[in-house]
Amino acid sequence: MEAQSLSTCNQCGKKFQRKAHLLRHQQQHSGDRPYSCKFCAKTFKRSDVLRDHFSRCERRGNSAIPNSLERGRKRHACDECSRLKVKCDNNVPCRKCQEFGRTCVKTRSAGDPTATSSPERSASATTTPDVSGSDRNSIGFLLNCASENDFIREFPKDSTLSPPQGKTPDLTNIMPMRSAYEAIMGDIPPPSVPVYNGYNQVGIEPIDMMLHNLEFDTFERQTQNYSLPRDNIVALPTPDGFSYLDQAGLEQRAFYFRERLNYTAVTLNPPHPPAKEVLDAIEMITAVNIASWIKLYFRHWHKHGPMVHEASFNASTAAPTLVLALMGLGGMYSAEEDVTARLKLLFDVMEAFIFSVPGINDEYDLPDRIYNNASESDPLDWQRYRLENVQGAYLICILQHWTGNAIARTRVRQQRFARVVAIMHRLEMQTVQHPPNFVIHDQQSFNQWILKESYVRTATIATMLDNAFGILNNVSPRFQWAELDLAFPSDDHCFKAANYDQLVANNTFPARRMKIREAFICLFTPPETTDYNLRVLREGGLTALDMQMLIHFLYTQIWTALFNNPLLVLPQTSLVAVALPFKTAMRNWKTIWDEIRSLVPESEWNKLGFQRTAETYYDTVHMLVEVWERKGGRFPLMKSDCDKGEHLRTLLSF
Repeated sequence: MEAQSLSTCNQCGKKFQRKAHLLRHQQQHSGDRPYSCKFCAKTFKRSDVLRDHFSRCERRGNSAIPNSLERGRKRHACDECSRLKVKCDNNVPCRKCQEFGRTCVKTRSAGDPTATSSPERSASATTTPDVSGSDRNSIGFLLNCASENDFIREFPKDSTLSPPQGKTPDLTNIMPMRSAYEAIMGDIPPPSVPVYNGYNQVGIEPIDMMLHNLEFDTFERQTQNYSLPRDNIVALPTPDGFSYLDQAGLEQRAFYFRERLNYTAVTLNPPHPPAKEVLDAIEMITAVNIASWIKLYFRHWHKHGPMVHEASFNASTAAPTLVLALMGLGGMYSAEEDVTARLKLLFDVMEAFIFSVPGINDEYDLPDRIYNNASESDPLDWQRYRLENVQGAYLICILQHWTGNAIARTRVRQQRFARVVAIMHRLEMQTVQHPPNFVIHDQQSFNQWILKESYVRTATIATMLDNAFGILNNVSPRFQWAELDLAFPSDDHCFKAANYDQLVANNTFPARRMKIREAFICLFTPPETTDYNLRVLREGGLTALDMQMLIHFLYTQIWTALFNNPLLVLPQTSLVAVALPFKTAMRNWKTIWDEIRSLVPESEWNKLGFQRTAETYYDTVHMLVEVWERKGGRFPLMKSDCDKGEHLRTLLSF
């Protein structure tokens, strides 16, 4: 018998008896890793290695292994032909079942409840659609949902509906106030809602209500921000000095987005092609929709975190990462429910594209690349492009954390936001400030100030999301207190100015703001210097947004000092002395907050965004200290990087 011919690798000379083995071997030389885990984002060169990885992936939890990668031979014959061991033509119903009058049922694999059946079987079945499974090309699979049930849970039908016109959601009476507040915290003002012990009249736990009030979506519905007017036009409003979005430029940008997102969708989950629904949703990206969604962003979402300068923003020339993120956020406020639902199908694709851009993708974090040796001597356009990339990456994290599926929220919390912080560290944004003696005297200096202010606002607002992950998920902060040297954002009226002439006409030149560190320390002032330090805070012109930043930092520091401090178990440690400074800071924060709230007219207060919920975070901080004192400094083991509120539930049930 002649020896079987060998196939030889042209790079290393290794020989194989089968060409298929040679092709598999050559993947090691190419460096391609086309197979990725949808749970943890690890990539592999071979599908069988990915299949083995699924069985031990820690991020998978109880989710099912994708049907296309289950172990064992895949069954193509229908159940009856397989049972009788006869050849099946793979149709439903198949020819054999039709000949013998059998019910043709084709189950994908053993134990899989999802089956395709013949019309006779379907006619006798219930009319409720079967959503218990998901094939490899389904929307749910592309969006990292293990099954259609997961998909429906993450994207319920009414998740984007506006409240009924003329009807304000009534959530204020769900939890009645206690008749008498337990005097544990001395003279510290009590929280606005009860925060521990027992159930209320309708069976909702206080911890559930507190977490519900911390949700961004809750705030949007309570304030009826969803029901504000929504329209679709090609160009944004163009008062004097505002950038005009030209039709031709937007058409070119829309074509670019469609091409790049189509490519990203194809490469997102190889070897499986993207779902038709996703490809159809990509075609929604037109010049009209880009302009409309960005307009909705500035009308509805911008007030929650005003970091993008609206007057100078131009969707035709801005960094694509930022434009995509603004489109996604604005599109969630579209009056067309179908558009909102279809746009959600693109979030994973948009996220993957943004984090594949050179300078954001860590694979490009190499010497002599985008974010190395960044300095203020670089051209303003280059500094602006770097900032817009950071803003786009940050805002897509916000979008996924707000309305993405469960796996997307975990991915953003554990991976994506960490990358954003790493880029901000590279740009030294944790210490960005206006020069001490900077004066705006012409249009060029105004442009420089706007750019620097945008950097300041992006950095300060990003620290709030960092602290929010700690509050909601018990994640250690990526920004350390010792490295932060940021000032509060400047006055919004100055930041809204379109140009230098408008700044002069309004006579609203920016003043130097107090640093966050200085204001935070003033909260801890002892009683003998309270009047002086509170006067410093009052003269600092603190806003609701500034106070929200301070209460976020206060939560983080209290959690660290009371629940992450091993010295508290020592007998010589005084628990009263440990808690006293924080109780003082809480009392001072509440005093300043109440003064700000009383001085702002109701009409102006209602124009503010999510910063109005700062008092809800105060309630959470109050709860921590109260429970810690009530338990004598004892507390159970609490998971880090957990599901929303799991650590707080553990603490309250102890």
